[in-house]
Amino acid sequence: MAISYSYEAENFPVGFTSGGTLEDLLLVYQQDGVAGEHPANTGGFYTNGVASGLSGDTYAMSLNDGNFSFSAVGSLTYNFSSHALYGTLQQVTLGGGLNADGTVSTPLITFDFGTTPLTATAAEGRDNAVHDVIWGLMNGSVEGATDSAGTPNDGGLLAVLDAAGLSDDIITTTGSSSFSESELLLAA
Repeated sequence: MAISYSYEAENFPVGFTSGGTLEDLLLVYQQDGVAGEHPANTGGFYTNGVASGLSGDTYAMSLNDGNFSFSAVGSLTYNFSSHALYGTLQQVTLGGGLNADGTVSTPLITFDFGTTPLTATAAEGRDNAVHDVIWGLMNGSVEGATDSAGTPNDGGLLAVLDAAGLSDDIITTTGSSSFSESELLLAA
């Protein structure tokens, strides 16, 4: 699995020091999240930047007075009867605040799953990576979340990053693990 990410060092949460790992950064950021099921929030599904019903190209939510916000981009659908989220998850942005079009207003970090997005079908129910990552974030956690219906917690966003070998990446106040094509050509 190839995942790239870019971050805004000026938006690092209080308590994170440069030189820590990606996992450290996300766990410090998580402290601004709200534990529990469905805390007060704003957000929902969006299609082309417009609020939509139970599906869209984006699912976004803001918790804890906007301190913990995320925007998940792909092709996502929520099945009300099975309480399952499925589809394709291409990109996740974490940060603060939520714009009216479902984007994060103060981005901290964006993960792009590139040519290997997370995918899930309706038949998989709640036990799928797309549901696990987004359900965890909905509950203020980068480590996934359980619920009263017994949904398994497979480790959320951190587990996906760990499987890709990224959780131990060192984060500095400058730099990024993703580069533009022109930057790569200049380096060659």
